[in-house]
Amino acid sequence: MKLAVFDVDGTLIDTKVGTFKDLGLMLGKEEEIKAHHEEYERRKHLGPWGLDELAELFKGTKEGRMVELSKQIVDQMLMPGAEEIFKELKGRGYTLLAYSSSPTFIMEILRNRFGFSDIHGNVLEVKGGTLTGKLAEKADRHTKAERLKKFMEENSIFQKDVYVIGDSVTDLPMAEYGHFIAFNADKEEVKEKAEYVVDKKDLREILKYIK
Repeated sequence: MKLAVFDVDGTLIDTKVGTFKDLGLMLGKEEEIKAHHEEYERRKHLGPWGLDELAELFKGTKEGRMVELSKQIVDQMLMPGAEEIFKELKGRGYTLLAYSSSPTFIMEILRNRFGFSDIHGNVLEVKGGTLTGKLAEKADRHTKAERLKKFMEENSIFQKDVYVIGDSVTDLPMAEYGHFIAFNADKEEVKEKAEYVVDKKDLREILKYIK
């Protein structure tokens, strides 16, 4: 089995702040999201921070509204070339995974639309059809890497047969388990740790590096 493992924010979805925060912006929480994002940018190089605080901003939001907005994000912000590469990689015999800190509302839409064999994202707790403001399951840089490692072990997949496509320091732990393609990365430290670098916002560019 050969794997292509995709980050979502900045990789499959063309977003500057991440889909979690995009959802907050669409709900009118501009000031809260701005403050959170500034603090996250200060802290992210030190390790995971801010997921619980971000989830709290959605307390009281209806589940149906989150699904509706998530569909809009995937429809309107899908990275150029995404649909073509999924079809091509499947034709080459690759299994597709998507591991991200995006909420599972986004991840489920991507899985259903494009046939990912496994997804991992932040699960927002829902009670009575309404978000509680808490996380039922957390997805950060470390859990993404752990999930990938487990999938590889369970399916006897070798590191040489794995390609990880991401854009951020939060993808680097996953990069340890395969060939890392830095896609549209804005930090030099991410590019320096990549085997291949793609600066053009077109996912079809990664195909030249995947055997």
